[in-house]
Amino acid sequence: MSRRLVTAGFIAAIMAAPAFAQGVTQNQGITQPATPQPAETQVNQGLGANAAQREQRVQQGGAPQDTGTPMRQGQNASAPAQMGQQQSQADMQYVQQTLAAGTVSLQQSNFALAKAQHPRVKEFANFEVAEQNTLADVMRSFSEPSSTASTSPGARQAASTAPELPAADAAVMEKLSKAQPGAAFDKDYVAAQIDGHRKLLAVQETYMKNASGNREALNVAKLASGQIKEHITMLQDLQKELGR
Repeated sequence: MSRRLVTAGFIAAIMAAPAFAQGVTQNQGITQPATPQPAETQVNQGLGANAAQREQRVQQGGAPQDTGTPMRQGQNASAPAQMGQQQSQADMQYVQQTLAAGTVSLQQSNFALAKAQHPRVKEFANFEVAEQNTLADVMRSFSEPSSTASTSPGARQAASTAPELPAADAAVMEKLSKAQPGAAFDKDYVAAQIDGHRKLLAVQETYMKNASGNREALNVAKLASGQIKEHITMLQDLQKELGR
């Protein structure tokens, strides 16, 4: 079995592993006190016993006795929400850009399956079709209800919508679709794949640098970046062999 196809399977499998690990971690070290004591009986002198005061403190997000923590008083309450919005936006951009670049590479490779003449060019196109289909499935799985809690709304929204292709990439696809089979097509296809893989690698590296809280997407980006680098090396060698 091809090493590339095995790695593609790992990319798909990584989606399930974090959820399992998360459940195990959450269940470790949980202990129950022998005689739980209701919070209302843990009296803190000076906080007042007035029921209205306690109710107000609860509405502000704290326990009836807790008024000393800024977050419990409503201060900085927007910080977690802002962080979540930033992560959601980063996840959305990552999924959209990965799907867009992958769609371009997939369609170019479909053309190559029908038109490529060089055996190694056709072989690479076969690998690329399989891997881009797998990566697209993984990206779109973020929109499924079974996705884990760390999958942000941004990732789910981006995965459920069709990617918007850049005009330059669409133009290259149109050129390849109209090209005649032969050596010229092989060279153009390989050159387009090198350019597309560099763009796709930049998407993965930018996302990893931003350190999003979406564990599943981050793991996919790590695995994908390694495969993309390998493909760039293969394509560059193939380009030399084709004489360009």
